[in-house]
Amino acid sequence: MLLRSLLLSFVLLSTTLMPASVHADETAVRAELVAQWRKMFDARDLAFSAVVNTTDKKGRVTHSEMRVNWPNKFHMKSTESEFIIIGDHTWMKPKDGGWMKFPMSMKKVIDQFTPEVMKASMDGMTNVRYVGDEDVNGIACKVYSYDFDVKVMGFRSQGSSTIYSNSDSGYPVRVITDGEAMGQRSNTVVDYTYDPNIRVAAPN
Repeated sequence: MLLRSLLLSFVLLSTTLMPASVHADETAVRAELVAQWRKMFDARDLAFSAVVNTTDKKGRVTHSEMRVNWPNKFHMKSTESEFIIIGDHTWMKPKDGGWMKFPMSMKKVIDQFTPEVMKASMDGMTNVRYVGDEDVNGIACKVYSYDFDVKVMGFRSQGSSTIYSNSDSGYPVRVITDGEAMGQRSNTVVDYTYDPNIRVAAPN
């Protein structure tokens, strides 16, 4: 269950970290998407947090948080557990326990965030639409929506998303997704905050 939760977190992250842009021609839209995506994923000093609230088909809400030093340091926390992934090393903290070294490396999960894999994910985006302008958490955003049918880490994820992109940086500020991943149908709201002071470190 813990591993499934971890994988689902990465699937959700990978299908929402897709900055968007508007253009009348779909081919040009994809070119702009790739350009903005490369700006974000080529960054080596990008630090951000993500607050994730997921509502399943029965109305149950799951809350989780993630702190990231892109591209290879992740700290994920939910009501059930915490995970820290730094390169080849992974640590896990169950709800009622202390930190322990995870018996298997999750580097292969992180390795899914490669230019080739992420571009393949973006190729599964269709019906990209410009919605308008809106402020989110005091940040001026361009709002877009798109449908997706992608395969991430061997799992199919499909549905539709609305993305609120920072008008200046193009980085996502909020993403709302209705879809299905790993057999779970849900509505997920992810709020991103970018802070250079965020640091992910191994547990003491």
